[in-house]
Amino acid sequence: MREQRRQNQADRNLLTWERLAQSEILPPEDGRVISHFGYNVEVEDISGSRFRCAIRETAGQEPVCGDRVQWSRSGNALQQGVIWSIHERKNALQRPSVGGHVQTVAANIDLLLITLTAEDPNEGLLDRYLVAAEASAMEAIIVVNKTDRLATLEFLEQIFQPYVDMDYRICYVSAQTGQGIAELESLLRHKISIFSGHSGVGKSSIISRWIQNDAEKPTIGASHELSGQGRHTTTVARLYHLPMGGSLIDSPGIREFGLVNISKGVLAHYFRDMARHAKPCRFANCSHEHEPACGVKEAVLAGQVSQKRYDSMLRIFHSLPNT
Repeated sequence: MREQRRQNQADRNLLTWERLAQSEILPPEDGRVISHFGYNVEVEDISGSRFRCAIRETAGQEPVCGDRVQWSRSGNALQQGVIWSIHERKNALQRPSVGGHVQTVAANIDLLLITLTAEDPNEGLLDRYLVAAEASAMEAIIVVNKTDRLATLEFLEQIFQPYVDMDYRICYVSAQTGQGIAELESLLRHKISIFSGHSGVGKSSIISRWIQNDAEKPTIGASHELSGQGRHTTTVARLYHLPMGGSLIDSPGIREFGLVNISKGVLAHYFRDMARHAKPCRFANCSHEHEPACGVKEAVLAGQVSQKRYDSMLRIFHSLPNT
């Protein structure tokens, strides 16, 4: 049944392309992908007009939100077009998918906004996202939402002090009250940013504060009656333009975030607090777990690297494939 639905969708896509092929195809131009709905891709031209596009085999790969593409509009005046190719990506946020595949969430990102909740910040997830940001040349900002549920920030400041010491910026915000939103807003100007994190941490609620058009606002789910946690509402990544300048991608919430294209041998080099201590290790392929003369282990013993961060690194290390 599932295979039949896929085939029916593919047939509908083929008919769309046939209709385009029968109409006038205008000269190629540049555009940006702002959303990808299965076989359909929404492309925005330089004037801000949006077109639902088919994808030609010449594209070579599936376009994702944030991609710069070469495309042509159809002369049928139905806001349709076709994507011919994808320009080289500056970077991409990726994660493992079903069946050993890699899912590319979005591309060409300046800022990765790692969103956590004040009541239960997931440091393990945070460390994985930070590794992805370091490996992909993205600037990472830690966004702690729902601070209105705490009487004081002292508890959070203690948790995140090691990240402050590593020069990561922490934004304590509340989508409900607006606390910290102005500071966060100032960091997003003239950047392409993406909100990432667990389902229900309030990414869409924050974004909705900046979207003027009600028809474009992300859907916000009510909190679960028992857990108090928000519900997953975003199903596809979508790019929004911000009134103060810049663009923001709202990505679907995840339960787990795995790393791709990161080898065990270089993992510690993506931990800012461990990178310089890993260089003088006696063994080039040091796991930083049991080898003698390990700079990282010595730094932990000397209090230069926190035990929690070290334990987090080892958990990630053991989750990576032996390649």
